[in-house]
Formats: sequence, C-alpha cells, structure tokens
Amino acid sequence: MSVSPKRIALIVASTRTPRVGPSIAKIASGIIIPRLPARWTFEVVDLMEHPLPLHTADPIIPAGIPQPIADTAYADPATNAWSALVRSFDGFIFLTPQYNWGYPAALKLALDALYYEWVGKPALIISYGSRGGGKAAAQLRQVFDGLHMRVCVRGVELPFGKGHNLGGGDIEKGTDERWRAEDRKEEVIAAWEELVGLVNAGATATA
Repeated sequence: MSVSPKRIALIVASTRTPRVGPSIAKIASGIIIPRLPARWTFEVVDLMEHPLPLHTADPIIPAGIPQPIADTAYADPATNAWSALVRSFDGFIFLTPQYNWGYPAALKLALDALYYEWVGKPALIISYGSRGGGKAAAQLRQVFDGLHMRVCVRGVELPFGKGHNLGGGDIEKGTDERWRAEDRKEEVIAAWEELVGLVNAGATATA
C-alpha cells in the first residue's frame, strides 16, 4: 500500500525584530526533518513573510465562507494567499513566544483570518520564554479547540537560561546547555511522533 504524501508546516509566530524564533525553528527543523515519514515534506512558514490586514472589507466572517473554499473567497488578496497556503498543509507545528502571559497578536490574526482551513487539522505547540511559555501555550490550546483542530496532548516548553537576551536573535550558550541537560530534544521527538500519529489517523478517517 502506497503512503500518501503529507505536508507539515512549522509556523514561526514572532514578528518582532530582532527575534529568536527563527533560531529555534532551525533547531526544531534539524530534529524533525530526519524523522519525516516517506513522501512527507516540511516547510517553515514565517508570519513575518505573510502579513495580513487587521481590517478587511469581507462581508461575512471566515466561518461563513462557502465550501469548498474558492481561491478568491476573501475580499483581500493577502488573505486569499494565506488561505491557499494553509489549505496546502496537513498538519502544523506552532512555534510561539510568550508575551505578557499570552501569544503574539500576529498569530491570533493569522488564525482568525480563516476558519475552515484550520478545522480538523492536527496541531503541535512549541512555546518559549523565560519560563517556557506555558501560559501562552494554554491560551493557544483554547483557540485551537474553538477552531476544532486536533491538538497534540504533548507540547514542548523551552525555558531560557538566566539572563538570556531574548531579543538577541541567537540561542545563547547557557540556554543551549540547559535544553540539552533537560532533554528538550527528546520532548520534541515525542511530540513530533504524536503529531505524525494524528496526521495518519486523519488520513485513515478520510480514506
């Protein structure tokens, strides 16, 4: 039996400059890509490269968009492009920082701009911050429940070393050593394996 190809996106949620998200995405990609099942592909999607309007002229909310979703379903071209990109993926890893106990506004906008594009899709949360970003991850889980996504029970929280420069753009030595000592790589692997199971379960259900 042939294995159907699947596409997974790792969404970098931070759009601040400077930012450490791309450095963490590189680390996560290095762990995940060698473990991709046959015929699966993996892509990093940076929200900074997909800006969306805060206000649109759409006459209906995303949950009211007719099915199947047309390539011109939304009034705004950027939202149509974002819709097409999200629809092309079978599962998502959300890499989010924690800002004031929450997740970034850019991520909320990216989620709320759509609806059916997210419904039923598996999602894994990797959060980071001075204490790992657990509060942001908890809030994000609530939103994913509202979008009827299938969320991994496992998540990964990446705490930074004491005194880490969060805006420096790089993973400092103390933080890297802490993650190694706390087996964060193994946590990423276990969470990834759960996401793979959710993607495959969805494929079986729709076969």
